[in-house]
Amino acid sequence: MASAARVYLALGAAQVRAQMQYRLGFLLSLVTAFAATIVDFIGLSFFFIHFPDIGGWHLPEVALLYVLVNLPFALAHTLGDGFEDFRRYVQLGELDRLLLRPRAVALQVAGDGLALRQLGRLAQVLVVAALAWRWLDLGARWSAADWLLAGWAMLGGLAFYFGVFLLSATVCFWTVESIELANIVTYGSTEMAVYPMPIFGRWLRRTFTYLVPLAFVNYYPALILLDRPDPTGLPSWTGWAAPLVCLVVLGLGRAAWGAGLRRYQSTGS
Repeated sequence: MASAARVYLALGAAQVRAQMQYRLGFLLSLVTAFAATIVDFIGLSFFFIHFPDIGGWHLPEVALLYVLVNLPFALAHTLGDGFEDFRRYVQLGELDRLLLRPRAVALQVAGDGLALRQLGRLAQVLVVAALAWRWLDLGARWSAADWLLAGWAMLGGLAFYFGVFLLSATVCFWTVESIELANIVTYGSTEMAVYPMPIFGRWLRRTFTYLVPLAFVNYYPALILLDRPDPTGLPSWTGWAAPLVCLVVLGLGRAAWGAGLRRYQSTGS
């Protein structure tokens, strides 16, 4: 573990030096990422100008849903952005170079793809987190167990997104056009996850619970954190078990990644 961390930090440091060569461009990318994502939350807030709630959830509660899903997404995107562009490694034969090194390929891809521009997205989520903190008075409302669950849910969210990144990158071993699939599962589903599950039809609720279990990233933990009953009748401990489901997604991603690497054939370039 310590060795892997050193390798990632070394690769990440190289990326930081490269990205800081053009500081103005770097700052513009941060501002662009911040502005693009804050607009999403502002648009979400406009719903509450005309409607008092969405499915019985008010803006402060929806803000918590937003943070629980977008904070791990922003962190995973910052630390593992290389998987989103993994088709480049396959198309150009750059994967051969990584395979020759005595280090885990996934670790090298993640380190090579460290995306500091995503810190703009992360900063925006922290702004929304500060708003949710104030609106819900979380400092006085949450117990130690609630804070533990929030941290546990964040780790689960990281596991979920890294698992999804691995799965989408693995598709490149069969077809290099996997970026659209990744965007649907990551950006598309994350946009939908900021809304409470009861507003969706039954088939969508089942999709986000059993097929793409994004509801376990934020919705089920939020039910406990907001002291809300589950309208579907699931037991209250589901929120605590939710991150374990995310670990299953990560396990599936690692298994698929290993299978893809074994199938890979060099381009010879």
